[in-house]
Amino acid sequence: MSSRKYIDIFAREAEEHLQLLRQGLLALEKEGFSAERVHVLLRSAHTLKGSARMLDLTAIGQVGHAMEDLLKEMENGARALTPAITDLLLAATDILEGLVGQAQTGGEVTFNIDNIVEGLRTGVLADAPAALAIEADKAELTTVRTSVAKLDDLVNLLGEMLISRRMLEERRRQLGGLMAEMEDFVRRLRKAENVKQLRQMQAGFSRLASDLEADIQNLSYLTQEMHHGAMELRMLPFSTITEDLARMVRNLAREQGKEINLTISGGNVELDRLLLEALKPMLLHMLRNSVDHGIETPEERQRTGKTAVGRIDLVARYEAGFVRLRLSDDGRGIDPVRIREVAVRKSLLSVEEAACLSDEEAVYLILRPGFSTREFITDVSGRGVGMDVVKTNIDRVKGNLVIHSTPGVGCEMQLQLPLTLAVITGMLIECEREVFALPLHYLSEILRLSEGDIHSEGGREVVRVHGATLPLVSLGDILGLGTCGGVGTGGGKITALVLTFREQRVACLVGRIRGVQELVVKGMGKQLKSVEYFSGVTILGDGSPALILSVPDLFGASLVGRGTQLRQEFAERKAGEKKGRILVVDDSITTRTMEKNILETQGYTVTIAISGEDALLKVAAAAYDLVVSDVEMPGITGFELTAKLRQMEGTRDIPVIIVSSLALDEHRRKGLEVGAQAYIVKGSFDQGTLLETVQTLIG
Repeated sequence: MSSRKYIDIFAREAEEHLQLLRQGLLALEKEGFSAERVHVLLRSAHTLKGSARMLDLTAIGQVGHAMEDLLKEMENGARALTPAITDLLLAATDILEGLVGQAQTGGEVTFNIDNIVEGLRTGVLADAPAALAIEADKAELTTVRTSVAKLDDLVNLLGEMLISRRMLEERRRQLGGLMAEMEDFVRRLRKAENVKQLRQMQAGFSRLASDLEADIQNLSYLTQEMHHGAMELRMLPFSTITEDLARMVRNLAREQGKEINLTISGGNVELDRLLLEALKPMLLHMLRNSVDHGIETPEERQRTGKTAVGRIDLVARYEAGFVRLRLSDDGRGIDPVRIREVAVRKSLLSVEEAACLSDEEAVYLILRPGFSTREFITDVSGRGVGMDVVKTNIDRVKGNLVIHSTPGVGCEMQLQLPLTLAVITGMLIECEREVFALPLHYLSEILRLSEGDIHSEGGREVVRVHGATLPLVSLGDILGLGTCGGVGTGGGKITALVLTFREQRVACLVGRIRGVQELVVKGMGKQLKSVEYFSGVTILGDGSPALILSVPDLFGASLVGRGTQLRQEFAERKAGEKKGRILVVDDSITTRTMEKNILETQGYTVTIAISGEDALLKVAAAAYDLVVSDVEMPGITGFELTAKLRQMEGTRDIPVIIVSSLALDEHRRKGLEVGAQAYIVKGSFDQGTLLETVQTLIG
């Protein structure tokens, strides 16, 4: 039997799977048969069986294996879901709970294991199981669970303190802005009687700001120290879950007549307890696959020129704020041709879809639920739930999995994991005025793209990064927010993030980057946990929430053919710029709005001025290709405005069109005398006349 700490970890994991089993069975009884739901139950039973066997918990392994067989028959349609079967599975779940309690507390459980195992195999339980009588010192168990729960509560509270500190920093920034405004206001005062009093108030604000700065720095130090201390209490060495792996590999290798040397390094690398609990079943299934599918028998290895003893290496190391685990073997590797054939035969892919996959993409099919290359089912493999468990857990902890395989040479799997699930390093990005957080370990590069950087291949837009061609997608389009990162918002340059998931990369358009910071991760609650594209939420310094993006979900969306149309947008913007910039001057809101709409519909860029004085300010600040002006306006008239434009160096050659209700010949002559190029009477005005005149003057 393994030491107490491994049993405690197993008991916490088993509690989650037992809950899933009960909830799933009751849901099946209420809602009817669902192969997908049965597969989830099958996966939990499979994990319980494997973990129990690794700890030599024979009884739990026997019950879990028999339950797994029954669930597999249900999934395949060989056994129907009946009330009696549901009762049987629920009874087995209760017995598993009793056995787990026995393993953790050392108490005695009095009922017939063979009875429930036989019942699961035949589908008929001869005698109802006796009541579970567990005699144990429950005080110790309660103390352990309570201490862990209190530690988790403490970490959550310290996370709230980090958020509060960030909000204080935001208030400090706001105070600094108000002080700058006051300084500017006081500086512009001349002989006001209250200048001295304002100066005194300003000095008081400065002292307050200085004291607030010192308090925030002190709070930041204390909060960080407390948070790091609490996280250290929740951190455990990697060796916590690896000390028994060598024994499991040895036993499994002996059962299959294989010789394997397992080397584990990096046992002192520390991770969050919650991550370790999720990591253990992943490594369990990955190692079992290496032994069962990867390493050949001594005879096979010698025939291919290899040594008789196979090699499996498991390495853990810190890397840029994350933990990278590498599991490699020198076995037969993963054959992509065989993988495609099995996927087609099991109807996971069509023949055409399988043919479109590269060898690198095909190996990831082993992560699909129900996938197995075994022709027959054994205790170890053939059930199609092993690597499915790995995928489920890696997605749950916001990690990344990369698979490299060379047929006949070996296979390597790399897991990239955050150190903790409580706080992550993330990049804040804006998209259509909404703020989102992106876990930083998925980001490999930030691009600033212009029109020449965007190419078209195979009917979709792509960019080239360091010799590789990456598909271009829009975050706003995927989330249904609109044209996030469109060419109209970036002054000619647009921002794209190069995201990496498994061995795939994609360039994703975003609106604006707001920086990198540590983020306290909050759950989304039961009501929102199944919302697509998001894995959690964090609170920003101003108190507003920001959703944390799920990069695996984004890749799933980007691979279904969503593309961008940036080349068309660039062309449309360029065409609009060629039309020229026009200043419309009129004191009537109706007239100027109508003229503006007419001109913008034809692609011109239009600016409004409500008076002659306003027009002079605008032409001093920006360049225009044409001015359209009324005559009768308060202050400077249209005639006077035109004359002034002709006298100014920078506006002397700008064409002017006068649009006025004054229809006498003398008014027309006056317009020509002051330098207007055209005179249109409002009474006979139509948009065709205006547009023809504008096109004649500036094209």
